Amino acid sequence: MAARADGPAALNLSHPPGDADLTALLWARSPDLVAAQLRVRLAGAELTRAKVWPNPGFDFLWATFPIGPTNPPGLDRFTEVPNYTFTLNQLVELGKRAPREAAARSAREAAALDALELLRQRWFDLQERIAEIATAQIRIAALAETVANAERLAELQRQRAAKGDIAGLDADRADLEAEKFASNLGEEREKLSAALLVCSQTVGLTCLPFDSPAEASAYLNGRLGIGALRPPVLDQRPDLRSLTAQEASAESLLTLAHNRWIPDPTFRFGYLLDQFTIAGNQHQSLFLGISFPLTFFDHGQADAEAATATATAASSARSLLLAQAQRDVTALTAQREAAMDRRIRLRDRTVPLAREVVERLESAVQRGGAPLPDLLLARRTLGELQLDAADLDLFTFRLSVARSRAAGELPPFPDSAPHVP
Repeated sequence: MAARADGPAALNLSHPPGDADLTALLWARSPDLVAAQLRVRLAGAELTRAKVWPNPGFDFLWATFPIGPTNPPGLDRFTEVPNYTFTLNQLVELGKRAPREAAARSAREAAALDALELLRQRWFDLQERIAEIATAQIRIAALAETVANAERLAELQRQRAAKGDIAGLDADRADLEAEKFASNLGEEREKLSAALLVCSQTVGLTCLPFDSPAEASAYLNGRLGIGALRPPVLDQRPDLRSLTAQEASAESLLTLAHNRWIPDPTFRFGYLLDQFTIAGNQHQSLFLGISFPLTFFDHGQADAEAATATATAASSARSLLLAQAQRDVTALTAQREAAMDRRIRLRDRTVPLAREVVERLESAVQRGGAPLPDLLLARRTLGELQLDAADLDLFTFRLSVARSRAAGELPPFPDSAPHVP
């Protein structure tokens, strides 16, 4: 609670904390991660329970109350006849404590790995949410410029129509197109608001947008990882390791179930105070005893069936998930490389060419060598290409994140997160 109270009030994307601080914020503030932490603590409590010996028992017996006349007659039926028995008993488990403790330890490890996997997924979710915000801001900037150019073109067309140079329908068409781009700009601003809301829900803080489209573009470029991709490290994926731990826990439970046929003795030690000494009874005595359950009917067969099914399911799920991860890494790597090639071509050739055309038309218009509508249309084309480039950046970013998820890449986990060797 103190960590949450002392944390920042908002996540400013223009001045974000480091990756380790971001994961610490997620770990402290995300509601589902708080629930995952509870599951880890509960699993730890079960491990503590598995290590504790069964409580000893204590029995007290006040017996031999005479009914009818005493024998011999005249005895005080409360002080000279009854006896008092005090008994301590202790159950001793044979072949069960070690497998039960091993099962609980593996179950706690699985719970911790599940929590780390959820934190890993929320980390990548947050990266995608921030990328969506950055893309929306870049698109808003490009659309705002396109809207301004469309409105200038519409105004020019209205002036030309008023002079009779063009038909009024052409001016109306220009107005309609300007309205369409203005509507697109409003829709993009709504997407930005929605992206900020989802970001806030993910991190548990109010997300503030980038201060400028340039900062948003720098974030995308910096996070795309244009260099060589890291090799897959599937053996460190927490979800795969969790399935291994679940299988180990089930195997320990299977051992525990098989050992259920071994009877667990209960040792007894008692003291007897007998007041019926007139009959020759010993006034004070000690006794020892032992009892065993007879495991004729229930000797762990149901528990063994459940443990076998759990172990088989965990092993099968891990094999399938591992094979799927290997296929995903291969496919996503190829898709990402293709998207990166398109991105490089669009940014290095297409967009610069469109920008060069705009610059040449601007120079020509200033000299009177080209009509202004051609310049405005070229600027609109440049704006649309910038929108395409932003969408391609987001698409490539998502492919990179999907590939990182599948390849088992880990964020810097906070110190407060569970440590699993």
